[in-house]
Amino acid sequence: MLNIFGEAPSKTVFISEEQLHDITQTELYGKYYPESEIYNIFPKNLEKSGELLGTVTGNEKTNGFHGRILGDKIVFFYGNEKIKTESYSLYQSIFSRNKGILETSIMKEKRAVILGCGSVGSLVAMELARAGIGHFLLVDADVLEYHNLCRHQCGIEDVGDLKINALERKLLNINPFVHIEKCENIFQNIPKKMLDSFCVAGHTIFIGCADNRSADVYANRISIYYSCAFLSIGLWERACAGEIFYHIPDKKMPCYECALGYGDTTPRSEANHHLYSNKEELEGISFEPGISADITFVTSIGVKLAIDILNTDRKEYIPRLLNDLKQYTIISNTDNVNIGGEMVGIFSYPLQVSTSLIVTFSKEPCSQAKCCRYENDTERGI
Repeated sequence: MLNIFGEAPSKTVFISEEQLHDITQTELYGKYYPESEIYNIFPKNLEKSGELLGTVTGNEKTNGFHGRILGDKIVFFYGNEKIKTESYSLYQSIFSRNKGILETSIMKEKRAVILGCGSVGSLVAMELARAGIGHFLLVDADVLEYHNLCRHQCGIEDVGDLKINALERKLLNINPFVHIEKCENIFQNIPKKMLDSFCVAGHTIFIGCADNRSADVYANRISIYYSCAFLSIGLWERACAGEIFYHIPDKKMPCYECALGYGDTTPRSEANHHLYSNKEELEGISFEPGISADITFVTSIGVKLAIDILNTDRKEYIPRLLNDLKQYTIISNTDNVNIGGEMVGIFSYPLQVSTSLIVTFSKEPCSQAKCCRYENDTERGI
């Protein structure tokens, strides 16, 4: 393949500075792209997802692609032809486009507990990883199935694996340095010692992504116990609209239970968990329909709020949405009743984002004290 000047591309190696000077390695894993003649050497913790491209031979000559140790670094050859090397600082290069907007050194200390790793949770985790968040706790008991693929961030190669495992691979592909813990269970059954070691007050956010009100009530209560923020992202039927709720500790805010409760106060859907089998008739499979673009629109607003919330301790940070949206926000994908049913008749136009809805302390003793009772007595939040 010729470039725009009619020249054949020269062989080039992409490798991190860390690996370029790691003279202890003996094998080189990654991906070779013949059209561009580029050898992309993968970081060590991603070696299994790459192909064996060649070996490090010391200073010996050999045929094909290989590395030779010269001084304190590796020099690459194809046969006896020396290959151009482009090294980079892996972490800084990944997040270089965030510079001036999100501080990499700060974001890598932030933590997110992702409660549900389906269509919403997988997108939330991927976007937060791209924002530079360095620690994730992934919670989900389900397996990735074929009917998930039209809305999930993972693909065919991940079908049959646990969603938490499939999502872990995607996050490491974005940031090989990210720290990931996993819990194959529903959130109500997560071991307390796991949360004890993961949660850091002021640096952690719990994000409910499972379309389950009772789980969100419980998760918000637990987040208060750990003095951590909470955010819930839920979709209405057929993803015609969505709702976002957040709670920041010590800000005199009602928690999810006090503000919205357990009941069906909105047309928000409740996810039905099932195991997919090709022996079942379609009518026997229960799931909530909704296209990815509609889910993404609602979820992206939630992600921006999560980033704002995680940066509230930085005076120099300029929030994108937190100063303009209320604690409870409804987002429409359509106002057409032929698409979303009668419930979307409340919207004035498609893609409407509410900015005036107010939630209050609806239960005693919270309403009298104007303060969440779980924040007054965190032991009751367990």
